[in-house]
Amino acid sequence: MRKTTSFAKRALAFAVVAAGLTGLVLALAPWTVSSDALREAVARQLERELAIAFPEAGRTTIAFLPTPRVKFEDVALRSLDGTEIARGGALRGQLAWGPLLYGRIQITDASLSQSRLSIAIDEAGRSPWDAVVRSLKARIAEGGEPAVESFGLFGSTLVYTDAATSRREVVRNVDVTLSWPDPGGAASLIGTAGIRGELVQISLSGLSPAALASGARSPVDLRLSGRLGRLTVTGTIATGRDSPWLTGRVAFETRSARDVLAWSGLRLPLGPLLGPVSLDGEANGAGRTLSFNTLRLTLDGDRLDGALAARFQEERIAISGTLAAETLDLTRYVAPVIEATDPASSLRYAPLTLSQHTAADLDLRLSATAAEIGAARLSELAMSVLVAKGRVETSVSRARLAGGELRGRFALADKGGPVEMKLEVEGTQVDLAALGRDFGAPWIAGRAVAEVALAGVGDTSQTLARDLAGFVDVAVGPGEFVGLDLAEALRRFERQPLTATQTLRSGRTPFQEASARLLVEQGVGQILSASFESSQLSGMLEGVISLAERTIGAKAAVESVTPVGEGNLISALTFAFEGPLSDVTLVPDAKALIQRSGAARLLLGAPVEPAAAATPAIEPAAQAQ
Repeated sequence: MRKTTSFAKRALAFAVVAAGLTGLVLALAPWTVSSDALREAVARQLERELAIAFPEAGRTTIAFLPTPRVKFEDVALRSLDGTEIARGGALRGQLAWGPLLYGRIQITDASLSQSRLSIAIDEAGRSPWDAVVRSLKARIAEGGEPAVESFGLFGSTLVYTDAATSRREVVRNVDVTLSWPDPGGAASLIGTAGIRGELVQISLSGLSPAALASGARSPVDLRLSGRLGRLTVTGTIATGRDSPWLTGRVAFETRSARDVLAWSGLRLPLGPLLGPVSLDGEANGAGRTLSFNTLRLTLDGDRLDGALAARFQEERIAISGTLAAETLDLTRYVAPVIEATDPASSLRYAPLTLSQHTAADLDLRLSATAAEIGAARLSELAMSVLVAKGRVETSVSRARLAGGELRGRFALADKGGPVEMKLEVEGTQVDLAALGRDFGAPWIAGRAVAEVALAGVGDTSQTLARDLAGFVDVAVGPGEFVGLDLAEALRRFERQPLTATQTLRSGRTPFQEASARLLVEQGVGQILSASFESSQLSGMLEGVISLAERTIGAKAAVESVTPVGEGNLISALTFAFEGPLSDVTLVPDAKALIQRSGAARLLLGAPVEPAAAATPAIEPAAQAQ
């Protein structure tokens, strides 16, 4: 009897354990079901709480442990008017335990994976998602319990279309999770998305949909980052028309603003010239304007402080403001002009257009304690930059250059045909020695007063340069020619004519005053007058300077002020300036040297003539006057 009882107990215990294990396995294992009741229960919840219809699903599986969950494959979601808003992939949901005990299905956490979602805006600005937004607002107003506390999109694609603007965007590889446990509390969004081929990390927190729905302000902390840069927006936002839609701080940083603009499609004035950019400032958004009352802007490592405002118009962005810097390098912004005017550059044959540089408007006042434009070093710079459709204009109202003062204006205009260029520059008391050292050509020293006015039209840099017209006036004094000893050359010319030019490339030639005036026509500057005077010498120059080719072809005549030599005669020497302006060659007048040298004439078989018969190639300066 005892044996029978003991056996029965062991058998009962075994049966209980077996049943428990079997139940556990059955609970853990997902079950494939064909009943439409499960899908219909979920569909009722989606329609009631989100105004989304759930008409289709493929295989359906459900599991109860460790948490109750359901999965629908090959789903289709529609708006209540029948428009499809999502197709394909799997809809997963976590079920609430409480309602499940009473035989009701309620999803608390949901996700959609490998699906394609459509956000279509018609010409009137309506979207099938409007009903979803209205449903969410209604639930917020009711203050009911949260429906779906979190929703995730994984490996999905978003297709956005706007019929009014014909815009279409495709966002791929969307992996984001929206958490909103309390309809009256804050929502957060975190994840990544592939936007125009770039993977962007997204983080949004602190947002209160309830506050926005009621017209109140909501905190916001938005962070976007990727290979191209980082954007941070912190503060408060609102949806009301009568209040600022953003108040807070905006920070942005990129190593290449040009790449960001190409990626985003955003157009900024002088956008193709932008490099590394960062900005950080207190921002205020109202209407279609975003203002920075206190802004720190960094361009290529140079820090600028001030205020900016950007107005988003229908087709263009208009930016205005005032910025100041301690140091500022503007070389990047003038480099295309410098390179296009270089005779050795292929860009001089490229078509000229301002369309990309003037795709947005700019009205900027700029100042800097020290600035660089190529090799030029400026101080106390005050300038303005204006960019409008088809026009770029820069005006320097004040600048210190090499100890002197500089003012000027440079303008380019593109009216759909050839580009028009105007340049006006005035300089006073500019130290040419210091300026020459900066440019690597210190051949003249002295304080200069200069005025330049040039204008031209062309469809390429070459044709524009060949169309230049205007004038150049320069006056210097006192000063000296560096690397030219003309007095010693004249003395040698009297004693040893063939060696007279050996000192042309050495020593110095002081003068009391020197001046030159060029009349420019069709890209060629005709030297109307160019002369210098000193206590010992006077000289003049005549010829042409090609601005298009940057070459010179001129002859100079130098004569002594007082008689020299055995014959007590005025000594004169002539030579030519030839070649590119970057490497001018001095060529002596060989005929005059030979005529002055009796030995050379005998060797050449030429008749011996009196030394007084030597005549300069051009009239000496004193006689010409």
